[in-house]
Amino acid sequence: MPNYRGKSKKFRAVLVSASIFGSLWMAPVDSLTKAHAADQTITQENFDQISNGMLPAGWKLVQGDAKVVDGKLVLSSPSSSAPARVVIPLGNQTGNYVFEADMTFQSAVEDTRWASLMYRVQPNSYPYYQFAMRRGTTALNGLEFAIRNESNQWVVPETNFYPENMAFNKTFHIKVIASGNRVQQFIDGQLVVDTDQAGKWANGDVGFQANGTTVQFDNVQVNEYPNALPPLAATNAFLPKEVKTNIVNPPTIISQSAAQEGSSSVLLQAKRIGEGQWTVDGAPIEKALEKIKGKFIPIVQVEEHADIEGLANIMKETQTLDFQILSSNPAIVKEMRGFIKTARGSLLYNKASLNKNELAAFARDIHKSDAMVAVIPQKNLSPEAVHYFHSRAISVWGIGAQDVQAAHSIIHLGVDGIMTENPAASIEALGQYPVNTLVQRPVVAAHRGVPSIAPENTMASYRKAYELGADMIETDVQMTKDGKLVIMHDYTVDRTTNGTGNIKDLTLEQIRGLDAGIKFSPEFQGEKVPTFAEYLNEFKGKDVVLLVELKANGIEKQVMQEIEQAGMIDNVVIQSFNSNHIRNTRSLNSEVGTGYLYSSGVPSTVESRLKKAQQMMQYGASMNATLNADYGSLNPEFIQYMRQRGFLNMHWTFRNEDHFGQALEAGVVGPITDYTQWLTDAPIRLEIPNKKVNLKVGKSANIQVKSFVNYREDKTENIQTKLFVNSGETKVKIQGNTIQALEPGTVNVFAMHTFQMLGKEWHLVAEPIEVTVTE
Repeated sequence: MPNYRGKSKKFRAVLVSASIFGSLWMAPVDSLTKAHAADQTITQENFDQISNGMLPAGWKLVQGDAKVVDGKLVLSSPSSSAPARVVIPLGNQTGNYVFEADMTFQSAVEDTRWASLMYRVQPNSYPYYQFAMRRGTTALNGLEFAIRNESNQWVVPETNFYPENMAFNKTFHIKVIASGNRVQQFIDGQLVVDTDQAGKWANGDVGFQANGTTVQFDNVQVNEYPNALPPLAATNAFLPKEVKTNIVNPPTIISQSAAQEGSSSVLLQAKRIGEGQWTVDGAPIEKALEKIKGKFIPIVQVEEHADIEGLANIMKETQTLDFQILSSNPAIVKEMRGFIKTARGSLLYNKASLNKNELAAFARDIHKSDAMVAVIPQKNLSPEAVHYFHSRAISVWGIGAQDVQAAHSIIHLGVDGIMTENPAASIEALGQYPVNTLVQRPVVAAHRGVPSIAPENTMASYRKAYELGADMIETDVQMTKDGKLVIMHDYTVDRTTNGTGNIKDLTLEQIRGLDAGIKFSPEFQGEKVPTFAEYLNEFKGKDVVLLVELKANGIEKQVMQEIEQAGMIDNVVIQSFNSNHIRNTRSLNSEVGTGYLYSSGVPSTVESRLKKAQQMMQYGASMNATLNADYGSLNPEFIQYMRQRGFLNMHWTFRNEDHFGQALEAGVVGPITDYTQWLTDAPIRLEIPNKKVNLKVGKSANIQVKSFVNYREDKTENIQTKLFVNSGETKVKIQGNTIQALEPGTVNVFAMHTFQMLGKEWHLVAEPIEVTVTE
């Protein structure tokens, strides 16, 4: 953060519990609590015995205004150029300690201003490290591990965010654990910064700082910390090892049984045995979490709605923040997400059927419960159901795949994850496909309509996008001078119309009088700037989802009102570059899906790319929004990290065929493009006439495969395919579309259609036919 800046209790050495979360990952909670019960208190102060206007004896006012007021230490800084700083001398000059306090913002010049806990402060009041917190902690740089160096200048190696802003007059418990070069920084027990970059100064004092804020501190305590924090690698972001497959964007595997290599995640069915005590398979959940830590992602299933806070505390104490909460009860998912806002939510479907009305209701329940993943038994799933959820920013995990044939079937449903008691079956099935295999086409969002064919953000362009088969139609919403919502990307009308001026300075009548088509082509002369209501009503009752970007501040309420009035809640997803727009939208109507738009550079190392992916995933989870980054921000680690954790992201804006094709090969699920027509003719998926064929030796069967050509219609047409079997297979002989039986046994025969798209060759493969050959 740039521009950083009486009567007393005696220091007492007493035996207290350190309540340290920092190394709980290494052992059960109860044993660690006992192990640290003898850690010595270096100092503690609650200011109750300090006279107003004073500081505790020995405390040093380094700069600005700081004093005790009514039993609280209050630091007041009127601006960034006039910080307030107080240092607490620690006589033994230790640097391995737990430093904690309650902190409350009372005012701030602006949300970017901050307060901090300083530690390892050197004798001249600098250099030092600090844990800095902006008042607006939801910014991606709302939290910092910062260094005031020997030149008295700021260096900021680590930044992060907190899922909520630090509201005025709300108290947060802040804690720093320093051990050697390792530092962990916490807010209300949640680890928010974890670094190994504190090795330059091994000891020093502690203190407080305010910069452009008035902030109060209470219940200050510094305890010795004689133990080592876990190596940073043990707490870092990681990618579980998965099975190799040639399927583009393959489903990840979630094991319902023991952890198995090839799976990314393990299901832990948590049972409560007492307050704050939870088990998995009869043993403390802490042991199950420790066993898979850094290897597999925990999916914690909870069906008993009791003591969710106790379970959340265990997840915090064991530093298990990369996990999914799963339940058939939306209230359980929502409550856990309330305690740990960076946890990811999954909702289990447990009804007997899943018809069109139930699809819509379940999608709403997922959004309302702050979940992003639908977990559905295989028997209830269809490709159409999966597509329905995908186009509403919801990932789908199917439960089943009990054998290899069932695994092939669930793969061809287009699911993002396979939850199974038999991971080996899915691992075997995933290994049987040729290079660049698609099982179905990705969800395509038409960017501002089809601006490569028709004028952007006009009804002509939107209708063309629908005609070309777009799954989603993207648009931009702004507000006129007289408070009406209109569609336009730019903040002025200059580029796309025959007028000039800012949208916010023009009335609806003035904007509707402009020509939004003539600059594109005389063919579109007379096209108007659409109103938001016109755009919504055009697609009411049609099988398409509208991807709505909020461009202006303060329009969220009116946008939601018009969506509700049009009856389009089930067919809209809101996105924005402004995270406050997302949070405001969720507060107005939590049934609507949301996405956070952003662009960023790609870090240079695998480790830094994973760390960035983790931070962005947690940021998206904190808002319950997908991460709709521009495609230049993507890298293989990001794509895999998100897929394994149930994030279905959209990416913008594809205008180059080579880049588009490379992104699809890399596993991009939701492309946003100006060229919907590039994918229009690509077949959706293949349909085989039957899944099982019985043949006697010497007999033959001819297979005619059809292709679905549009997600919106139950319409198929014949398509050219060829059959294949895995190499070395001798039970059948393949000639074109004919299977000839040679010897008894059972074999899978695949049908494949090869086509060109985006300058690349792709293989659309059907679900295998199980051929049984008898004498």
